[in-house]
Amino acid sequence: MQNLSKEYARFYNKKLTTQSGCLYIISTPIGNFDDISLRAIKIMNFVDFLLCEDTRKSKKLLSYLKIKNKKLISYNDNNAEKKRPYVIKQLLQNMNIGLISDAGTPLISDPGYKIIQDCYLNNIKVTHAPGATSVINALILSGLPTNQFFFGGFLSSKKSAREKQLLDTKYFDMTGIWFDTCLRVRDSLSIMYKLFGNRKVVITRELTKIHEDIISSDLKNINFAIQNKIENGKPLKGEITIVIAGYVENIEISLEELRTKIKDKLKKYSVKDIVKILNSEIGLSKKIIYNETIILKNKIDKS
Repeated sequence: MQNLSKEYARFYNKKLTTQSGCLYIISTPIGNFDDISLRAIKIMNFVDFLLCEDTRKSKKLLSYLKIKNKKLISYNDNNAEKKRPYVIKQLLQNMNIGLISDAGTPLISDPGYKIIQDCYLNNIKVTHAPGATSVINALILSGLPTNQFFFGGFLSSKKSAREKQLLDTKYFDMTGIWFDTCLRVRDSLSIMYKLFGNRKVVITRELTKIHEDIISSDLKNINFAIQNKIENGKPLKGEITIVIAGYVENIEISLEELRTKIKDKLKKYSVKDIVKILNSEIGLSKKIIYNETIILKNKIDKS
């Protein structure tokens, strides 16, 4: 902490306002250790012990921050069910506990939320020291619209399940964010092209690190860009964050054609079914189909 300005040093040395029996969710850097917040450092120093995804990785961060002799307990997907009762018991005995992940914000795309649920069931206070997350970093660096977006989590390792994940979001008209691995990202991008057509896409990896990598292209050409990097000795490694443009309605049917289709279907289907069928058939928004269907139905009912 020697390099902190006097102003920040004064802030750091202030006594931390705490509440006994509190679970602190602590965001850690996603790569660059200097991205840690002053509040996160203070809390990690203060808590009785830290729950860590991997204690070996957490020790490296604590060593960098010169936090010594901190008790670390492994808490991850493999042991969380067994460890949770112990953690809740300690919190009920007025212990203060911190929860950190290997990198970034805990609970994002992992089942850690269950400990939060248990805390609320036991009237235990929970708070969060916010910080880095690759989801927001990738979105900001993508150059795609940020006013609305959805996060789909990890794409499935099973191709059929992955296709369903993506197909379910085909008509989302907002920027989409997915996690994937370097081993299957090219296949995932090919599936996206097949299902979505050509859209703007950005893939990021190693964010905030020395070898930060951002590839901006479109679904038609992104795999050529990846192949070019491979041929130049820069293969993709580790986890990938995919940011993809949302659905933009491309009406390839005239209003007269739409009305003809609706009239034919009104003889056999309900308004709800017509909207569902035509949305699937022609990709037109449900709102437009619904409005036209109601207009035509009212005309038929009056005649």
